[in-house]
Amino acid sequence: MPILWRYILRNFFQVFLLCVGSFIGILLVMRFQEIARFAASGAPVFKVLLFMLLQIPYILPIAIPISCLIAAMLLFQKLSHLHELTALRTCGLGLKPIITPLLFTGVLLSAINFIISCELTPRSRGMTKTLIYEIAAANPLFLLQKESLLKLKHVFMDMKVLKASKYAENVVLVLKNTSTDRLALISAQQLYLKGELLKGDNVVIISSIDSKKETGFDHLVIENQAEMNTPASNFTQLTPHGDWQSSYEYLPLKWILASERLDNESGKLSRGALLEISRRISLSLAAFTFTLIGIAYGIEIGRNHSKKRILWAIALAAVYLVCFIAAKSFRHSPALSTAIYLLVHPVIILLSLKSLRTVARGIE
Repeated sequence: MPILWRYILRNFFQVFLLCVGSFIGILLVMRFQEIARFAASGAPVFKVLLFMLLQIPYILPIAIPISCLIAAMLLFQKLSHLHELTALRTCGLGLKPIITPLLFTGVLLSAINFIISCELTPRSRGMTKTLIYEIAAANPLFLLQKESLLKLKHVFMDMKVLKASKYAENVVLVLKNTSTDRLALISAQQLYLKGELLKGDNVVIISSIDSKKETGFDHLVIENQAEMNTPASNFTQLTPHGDWQSSYEYLPLKWILASERLDNESGKLSRGALLEISRRISLSLAAFTFTLIGIAYGIEIGRNHSKKRILWAIALAAVYLVCFIAAKSFRHSPALSTAIYLLVHPVIILLSLKSLRTVARGIE
């Protein structure tokens, strides 16, 4: 590898790795409350650590492109301010051989980001969801937290005290039985977890049984129990049992394509699959696109340092992020959403190449 390439890549990756590490730290701080709730559920230490590690792939697909932009821009601003870029061009080097190593790096990081977006992130989402369901099955009081990690549907709950997801007082639960479309009420003076058993004191259960008669009334069932002992796993029916595992955001790319081949004999992608694949491809291409933005608008050839080029770089990055968010709102129109996801890249690349061509001609 040429000395120039090693010098450029070393300076680029120093800033790049620092930025990625900073974004990961910010993510963990922002999700500290969720991590604390998961730890308070009584989960083993290794599962808490695994839960923390599984949060990292969530931010990598967007952290990598932004880190590429910052690292490339700071690198070429440094080369410009220290006149190293001028010295290289005086030696007969054009912009093309100088920016080539970063362009190859952008392509490589796009490939890595594609693997992360299509394989690592969906798997981490699924593993995170599985961990939460496992804790909910072992400790149903985890579901009764005010801001639980699992959102319960068709359930109203009220209680006086909940201590460390192990003990609750004056619990009132109103549940909807989706099979009979009827409500059921559970009231308990105390609920607490003991081993694998959920115990309750002074428990009242009010439910109904369909009379099976067209003009009959439902039979009301009232149960009073001074003490209740039931396996904690029985309360897993309170958790939402939607087909989340078959949702596209939890599936790696190859599983999405395999599912589409089985479901659609015509070979055409469904709307959900098309949008998810377009989103992942867009995130992957962003690493190269943002690297090119940093190169194009980080170079300064004038004596007077101007912030105009920095503002252009920020504006182009903001345009991509706005288009990325806007594309989600057009999910009911797959063609338009896909176009927004993907066409923003060639537009930004053309503007960046135009800026590079202008700089190569000595025009700032």
